[in-house]
Amino acid sequence: MDYNVSSKVEQRGILVGMLLGAASRSNTNFLIKHPGKQEEYILFKKGLLEQITRKPVSIGRSPTKKGYDLLRIEPKLVPLTRVLVKKLYKAGSKTITRKFLNLLTPQGIAIWFMDDGSKSFKKRDGKVHALNLCLNTNIPKPENEIVVAYFQQVWGFKWGLSKGKDSYRLRMGTKEGRKFLAFISPYIHESMLYKVQTSLNIMATT
Repeated sequence: MDYNVSSKVEQRGILVGMLLGAASRSNTNFLIKHPGKQEEYILFKKGLLEQITRKPVSIGRSPTKKGYDLLRIEPKLVPLTRVLVKKLYKAGSKTITRKFLNLLTPQGIAIWFMDDGSKSFKKRDGKVHALNLCLNTNIPKPENEIVVAYFQQVWGFKWGLSKGKDSYRLRMGTKEGRKFLAFISPYIHESMLYKVQTSLNIMATT
């Protein structure tokens, strides 16, 4: 896994992936929180942010009422992050637009999936026969439809919509899922490999 942050395009793509994923707004900046068990992953993000902003990023640790540590990082504010936060939260709340999605790169998409993606297997007679991928976007249906159109038109990946209790999320079956995982696998951090590794006995193609 080798991330390229040498160009503005790649830097922007990585930041967009973070903003779409686990990041939340902090005034004109953003912050990222992960549970203590994901320390390796948040340190990976910390390193990327330090390369992009060229400034040190501190990491905070605080206990939660549930008994586990919560890790937090907030990059130093630079013009690029200020502009991207303003674009995503221009309506006062997080609003995903096609224009914002167009700033993504494969590296940014991988970060988004590491943050919000999940993988499960369907079994029949005790054997795995299908793969199910989800991208838990937690956004309204119209915005999810924008995301679906983006992935299909720009990258050729076909996501479907799945309705949860309070919101929609993106869903993908075995055939498309394998292609998508192959696409993002070069950019997956070691601690997140479990999200992209598939069973060898998956035979379904739907």
